[in-house]
Amino acid sequence: MADDKVPLSVTADAERRLWTLRAVGAGVGHPVVVGGTVYVAVPGGRFAALDVGSGQVRWCSDVVAEVWPWHVAVAGAVVAVPVRTETERDAVTALDAATGEVRWTRRRSVLRGIAAVGDSTFVVWSGTSGERGSIAGVDALSGETLWEDEFEGIEGLLVRGELVILGGGRFRALHGRSGDEIWSGGEGTLLNRDGGVEDAAVFLRWRSGYREPKSLAVRASDTGEELAETLFPEKALKHFYGHPELVDGGRVLFARAFERGIRLFAYAGLDRAESLGSWKLGRLRYGTPREVACVGDWVYALNWSGRVYAAEVGRRRGLRRLTMRGRYERVLWDLDHLTAGPGYVLASGRDGVGMLRDGRVLWVWDTVRPDFRPVPLDGDRFLFRAPSRNGKETRLYCADVETGRRLLP
Repeated sequence: MADDKVPLSVTADAERRLWTLRAVGAGVGHPVVVGGTVYVAVPGGRFAALDVGSGQVRWCSDVVAEVWPWHVAVAGAVVAVPVRTETERDAVTALDAATGEVRWTRRRSVLRGIAAVGDSTFVVWSGTSGERGSIAGVDALSGETLWEDEFEGIEGLLVRGELVILGGGRFRALHGRSGDEIWSGGEGTLLNRDGGVEDAAVFLRWRSGYREPKSLAVRASDTGEELAETLFPEKALKHFYGHPELVDGGRVLFARAFERGIRLFAYAGLDRAESLGSWKLGRLRYGTPREVACVGDWVYALNWSGRVYAAEVGRRRGLRRLTMRGRYERVLWDLDHLTAGPGYVLASGRDGVGMLRDGRVLWVWDTVRPDFRPVPLDGDRFLFRAPSRNGKETRLYCADVETGRRLLP
């Protein structure tokens, strides 16, 4: 363990499973949670692994260059993370998951993302719509390139078991270890639920074209065969562009920025989607949805002026504004994000952070200002990064969902 290399300090409450990480005199990076481990960049071009329950520092790596931890991937005993080298080139560094020791580094890797396939392979890829995209399979233990390929654009990627499913033009399924094409065919947009546990046997496809009906289909991962398809009403979604957001309970949520509209549909097991409600923000300036969320029987919307609204599914009443009032009656006006957790929603921004449940505001902190979107852990805790009051360091807090309570060093 290398705690002596970086002045890391953890304050913990074992009973409540709350903790705070600080790098004395400096800051910590944005956390990424994989399994029971929190990975975070720390000063000096190093990377640290913490126990998600206690905050205990398991290891802190040697210098690995500037870390870009939004795409951390874990394959068996290896952790791979994108980094930026001194020459401003993108690279991938792989660390031992138990000790943090560097196993290998790929010096040249134009990355859009990295994903683990099983316990032995990483897949790295680049490319967006309109440009050719490259993809490669990498051995997790050695860093050796197993295979490489190039396609007309890789707009999305999903891992299903040992297969890698690519979106862009048409769907393709590649074997993660060999790169062999297992099947190809069909068009649309790959849908993936953030933070959700996905079934390896199937994947979801959204289709929305000028001369074709909008539909959401369940397809078999091993063959690409369409197993079920749900059609959505063309008239109701006439001005909705882009793909929907998957939410709990077999539902999808649509937001229409310029028309102020929000719609919720049920699709699971249905040939035709069932409308569960539609709502509109007011006609005032910035009355368009910036972010939307649906948890349980409540829909939430954040507009471009930082106000939060809520509506109950199944009720005729429209969106009503929620007052984010902190201590001393101070109201939060500058919110940037809605983050859905298990049974709750976190509203956060440069003005503070608050917790929403069942259409109510449970608490608001106006003295804590997260500088990135919070990360829900479970029904009891969440992670967020925020500067100290004196602004001299940035800390990582594991806080309580019910009260917002956090530990100060």
